[in-house]
Order: sequence, then structure tokens, then C-alpha cells
Amino acid sequence: MQQIFRQLAQLGRLSINQIAQKCRLPLRQVKTGVASLIQLRLVYHHTSLDGLSTYQANTVNAYNIMRTGRLLELVESRFGSAGANIMEYLAVVGFATACELETRVVGDGDPSKSMDRTHFRALLKQLITSKFILTVREAHFHSPFDSRQDAERYLSGHGLLLQGTGKKIKIDGEARIDVELEQRLDGSISWPQVLHELEASPNKANILLSVDYSNLILYIRNERVTEAAEKIFGRRTAEVARAACLQLEDIDPRPLKLRLPDNPGGSLKRLDISQISNFVSSEVRPAMSNGQSWENGWLAAEQPSNGHHDYGVNGTSGDHQFIEYQLGVLAAGPFIFLLEDPATRSWAVDKGKLNHFLWEKEMLRLVDENMSGPALRIVRMLADKGKLDERTMQDVGLLNAKELRMSLAKLQMNGFLELQEVPRDPQRQPKSTTYLYFYDPDRVRKVFLDKLYKTMSRLYERLHLEREKLSSTLSKVERSDVQGSEEEILSPGELQVLLRWRQKESWFMTEIYRIDASVAILRDI
Repeated sequence: MQQIFRQLAQLGRLSINQIAQKCRLPLRQVKTGVASLIQLRLVYHHTSLDGLSTYQANTVNAYNIMRTGRLLELVESRFGSAGANIMEYLAVVGFATACELETRVVGDGDPSKSMDRTHFRALLKQLITSKFILTVREAHFHSPFDSRQDAERYLSGHGLLLQGTGKKIKIDGEARIDVELEQRLDGSISWPQVLHELEASPNKANILLSVDYSNLILYIRNERVTEAAEKIFGRRTAEVARAACLQLEDIDPRPLKLRLPDNPGGSLKRLDISQISNFVSSEVRPAMSNGQSWENGWLAAEQPSNGHHDYGVNGTSGDHQFIEYQLGVLAAGPFIFLLEDPATRSWAVDKGKLNHFLWEKEMLRLVDENMSGPALRIVRMLADKGKLDERTMQDVGLLNAKELRMSLAKLQMNGFLELQEVPRDPQRQPKSTTYLYFYDPDRVRKVFLDKLYKTMSRLYERLHLEREKLSSTLSKVERSDVQGSEEEILSPGELQVLLRWRQKESWFMTEIYRIDASVAILRDI
């Protein structure tokens, strides 16, 4: 299967015979491998009108395999190890009906992981209502291009698309295709539907369940906002920022260029102050012996916030006045995605501005990590002012010519800046040409994603190499009779090897998770 997926990822769409030819494998073996990859949702398939079936690598789901461990950790923190076991089974098989999942989990041979039917259904209900599990539709097994073509063909065949070449007709047609495609790709599922299938005959089950990774992306997004708020305003204000972001419970699956609506109000989400208050008041804080809490070395009731007094009543952070005050502090700072309506005294989050805030902050952080000197200052100037020439950048950024030119050359060489030539005469002489530098955030985002993918790939290769060096010891450790009894069975030398390996593996996985967090911000939100 690995060889088949590699060929599809490198060469693109192939028929079954072409796959067999490229992999130099028997046709029967290729068919079995492709079927398994489709089951795991690692390969798209499409059958044309003339009956030709072709296959294409699903790189998005292939990448999600790397996130499975983190997702299981998140599920375990919320629903316990039993909930994580359900998600693990579902991730291993790719997709399954509720009846198949129940049979496998409840009837598992491992006593440490088995659970009764009532407990399983209670956990499955929580996972579905919390959107950790979604339903898989036919369109999910087709590539985005094929799904869109099928939707367009369906609407045209039913006379639902206007005929013509005008701009207005084209825009209206694209909008109708988007609506049809959204309905086909909608993975939402209600618990009563699943419960009905569980109580009916397993042969009649037709709802396919699969793992949804969007909760992990939401978690990473909210953590980034919380970290940024805590660095500036402290932990209590950061808790308010986290609670506000928690009310944005969905991820837009459309490409970045299509996400922001024409109507800015369409990206606004009105905040429920009572819900934020309940969340903040339920957070556990370390207490002193007299019952007062500390916040960065200050007493919670006395801590200044942005130079002003904290409006918590009797030290209770759940008060509405305290929440509104903290939202005002955040909005007055760099968190411009928090908006107040003076007429109604209500607050809202602008999802589009929140995404742009995180994209910009992440890209500037990566620029700072990759470049030295005044490079970050130059990028900030261009992001704020637009296109500038060298003379203007020297004056605005207080930079000398030599230092500026060296940084500009490095930034341009790394793909972080673009150069536009504006000739002032028909001869286009260099002396009479103005050179304008500019920062294209969308292009820089793609550059960073490419670098992040390559770095992650190298880390996995190095991890595999380090594992191969210790294969003899690790194969012994992974035996079922050794797990949990390593200290009694392994020799002192083997225990030292195991300890060093676990430390090294932890370092590699920490780096991979850190890179994945950047990918989630730049690609998925």
C-alpha cells in the first residue's frame, strides 16, 4: 500500500492498470491495496461517464494520520480513556457504521479496553454531539475537483443553472454550485439518527462514521489566542479571550481565498457574556492559605490590568462587568477581532479578522525565526505601508543602506518579498527605474507551508532511522509480555537504551507537534 500511495502522490490521477505498471505489481494485489487505501480514506476514486475508474491520493487525510495521537490525547482529556479507545478504533478502520463500531469496541478481547453497551452508547453520543465524529458521504470519497464537477453536472442536467456568458450569470452559477457542494460535503450527524440504526437491524445501517479532526484545529487556534493574550495582559484576561474563541465552534472548509464573505457581518459571531462568565469562574486557580489567588505575583483582587483597576466584584472573575471590562482591554490592544456594539452594549467576534490576526502573527514569528537583523522590521513596514522603495524604507525604518540591501536580498532570496520594477522612460534604464518591494502574505504563507512540510518529513525520516538503530531492544520492549514489566525483564543496559530512546522520541514528537501547530494556523483555520 505504501508503494501505491507514493506513486499516486507523485504522479497524480492514475487508472488501476497504470498503478500496476508503475508499481510493478500484480493487478490483483494492486486492486486489494487500492481498496484498503480507499477504506482508510487515503485515496480518492472517480468513475467517468464512459466507465473509466481513476484514483488519486488524498493528501489531506494522509497528513491527518500524523495528528491522530494528539487528537486522542484531546479526547482522553475530555471523555477519558474509553472515549479515546472508540476514536482509536475508528481511526484505524477509516470509517464504519455505528453497529460495526459497537460490535468491535464492546466485543473487544482486551479486558482493559472493553466496555458495556450502555457506556459505549453514552460515550458515542458525547463524541457525536461534540463533533469529534462526523458522517462520511459519497462526495467525501471524490476529489474536490471531481465533486465540484459532479455538482455542476447535476445542476445543469436539472436546469438549475442559467445559460449565458455574462458576469452576473457566472457569479450566480458559482454560488449555486457552492451551495450544492456544501450540502454534499456536509458531515454533520445527529445522535437520534445513529441511535435508530443501533437499535434497528445492522443490515439496514447506512450511516458511515469517521474521525473529525476539526476540534484539534480549534484547540490549537484557541491556545494561540490565549498565549498571545497572556503574554500581554496576564492569565485572567487570557481566560476571557479563550472563552470568547470557544464560542466559534466551526472551521470553514473552503479555500482561504473564498472564506471571507462579501458581507463583513456574515463573519460576526455575537458573544454570550453569561457563557464566558461561567467558563472563567469555573477555571481552577491556585489559592493561597487565606483563600486569595495569585496572578503573576499580584493578588488577584489588586492586580492592575493595562494600568486600570480590576472590576471583579469581591474578587469574583465571573461577574459580567468584569468580563465586559476585560473584553474592552483586549479590544483596545492588538485583538481587533473583538468588537463592541455601543447601541446594544453587546460584544461579537469577527471570525475573518481573527483568522487574519493569527495568520499575520504566525508568519511574522516564522520570519523572525528564519531571518536575522532588521528583516522582521522590514516585513512589518511593508505589511503596514504596502509597496516601498529603498529610500523610503531607510527613512521609515531608520536603517542604513548597506544593512537594508543585505536584508532585502536575503528576504527576496527566501521568497518572503517580491520586487516590482516601475520604469520612468521607454528605454527602461536602471537609473530611471523605481524598484518597489512588497510583501504578499498569501505567497509567503505557501512558502512557509512548503518549508514546514519538508522539515516535518525530515524529522520523521530521522525518527525512523534512530528507531532502526535500536530495533533489537525496541522489538523486545513492544512484546505484550514485556510491556508494563520493563524494569523486571530488561537488563540495566537495555533500560538505559529504552530511557534514552523515549527521551529522543519525545523531543522529535514535540518538534513535529510544534510544526503541526503552525500548519494548522496557516492552512486549516
